[in-house]
Amino acid sequence: MTTARLARAATAVALFGMVSRLLGLGREIVMAGSYGATAATDSFVNALLLVNLVAAVVLYAVVTVVIPVFSTERERVNERSAWRLVWALSAWVSIALIAMTAFIAIFPDLPTALFHLDPVRAAITAHLVQIMAPALLLQGIAALLTALLQIYDKFAVPAAVGIAFNLGIIVGIVVGRGSIGIDAAAWGVTIGALLQVVLQLPQFLRLRRGVYLRPVFSHPRLTAVLLTAVPVAFASVLQQINSFTDKLFASSLAAGRVTALQYANSLGAAPRAALLIPLLTPLFPLVARLIAEGRDEEALRGINRVSGLLTLTAVPAGFLIALYATETAQLLLGRGQCGATCVHETATPLAWYALTTLGAFLTIFLNRALAAANLQRQILIATVIAVVVTIAFDLILLQPLAQGGIALASLIGIYLNVGLYLWYLRRRFPTYDLKALARQQGRITLCGMVCVIVAVGTNWMLPTDGLKSLMLLERLTIKVFIALLAYWIAARFLARNELSDAARVIRALFHRQRPTIPAA
Repeated sequence: MTTARLARAATAVALFGMVSRLLGLGREIVMAGSYGATAATDSFVNALLLVNLVAAVVLYAVVTVVIPVFSTERERVNERSAWRLVWALSAWVSIALIAMTAFIAIFPDLPTALFHLDPVRAAITAHLVQIMAPALLLQGIAALLTALLQIYDKFAVPAAVGIAFNLGIIVGIVVGRGSIGIDAAAWGVTIGALLQVVLQLPQFLRLRRGVYLRPVFSHPRLTAVLLTAVPVAFASVLQQINSFTDKLFASSLAAGRVTALQYANSLGAAPRAALLIPLLTPLFPLVARLIAEGRDEEALRGINRVSGLLTLTAVPAGFLIALYATETAQLLLGRGQCGATCVHETATPLAWYALTTLGAFLTIFLNRALAAANLQRQILIATVIAVVVTIAFDLILLQPLAQGGIALASLIGIYLNVGLYLWYLRRRFPTYDLKALARQQGRITLCGMVCVIVAVGTNWMLPTDGLKSLMLLERLTIKVFIALLAYWIAARFLARNELSDAARVIRALFHRQRPTIPAA
């Protein structure tokens, strides 16, 4: 694959990923307006989590295992043996998916029991799980197609499956909400999963012409590959644990709190969709290449530069969403069935999720940097510690702060993860200057404090309490603009290098030139 094609593929993946996540936010907006936050929506969120958890594990394990396995087998033996191995692996994964789908469809009460729900929500959840059960199989098939297409160096179409999935849910809700209620959202999940397969299947069928493929169930290396996939799947399960425990603990609260937590999480994650992917797409490969080439000092300077860029972007986004959590929830969700109570219950955890923006940005970037340095074991250890600590704080904060306590526990876990990643990075690169990083982060955070102080001041002149629709949008836009202007002015004095780097990245995105990481 040429450098030009690789760059185009990375751009397409970034674009489709961003659109997918923004559609996910749109899905929550449509959901809130159509159903609000009730016992029925809690049941939908829990049922969707069960289906998506299995699909996420399968996707991560299959893509992680199949591509290197195929490449290795083709290099050691030949391409026909490689395809036979992949086809055998796909056959057994498909059988497992069919078995899980049938089990969940026939016995929906068993997975539902994991949430310890009250009888009403348990019955609704079991019913919705049955409707969504085919989505588990379909998303698994979509994951296999994604891996097979990526073997052919096809990345754009697989990157668009999230768009198809979210569109299916949105269409299902819009078409069926008036006639079948929350069932429409569940059917939308199955429709979205079907669209994921339909989207990828034609390209796969075109590409496989001339390739010897027939159903097989055996291969000399199949057992070894399946054993290799076990720890990969375990790592993926570990990454999903906090999503499950968040819903589990929120299910012990009053009806509607699970949904409010989900809405808040989606709104809080919006900056990652809009800002993180475009920034990391052109910059991270440079850092990874420097580490792979053993140019440690340049790589460390690059890590600090990228961290500065991420912080420069994340600080105002997180601070302002946290400050205007109620206005944000009202503006995006406060219509239809999502009234004042729905908005209030969403705004509380949203403020905490917004403050995790910086930690989330740094966690994703440092995770990739550690992976580039072959520190996968350290990543796993840090993840385990962060998950355990987050669950502990969930239990401590759940009763006094309700769903806000769950969001606060996530904040603690994310920043703990950042600290552990930095510690491992320093152990791998003893010359890494953490004090310089701390000074950089402190300067940019100070700019953020200036932004917040100005924003609080504008609240006196342009109050937005109780406003809705266009008047709220108008006043909030003015206040955010003034606050961001203050942030930019402060950054001109305190973060001049980071502003210059940001301008360079923006030019690279629009002019398709490779961004550079200047020497410190």
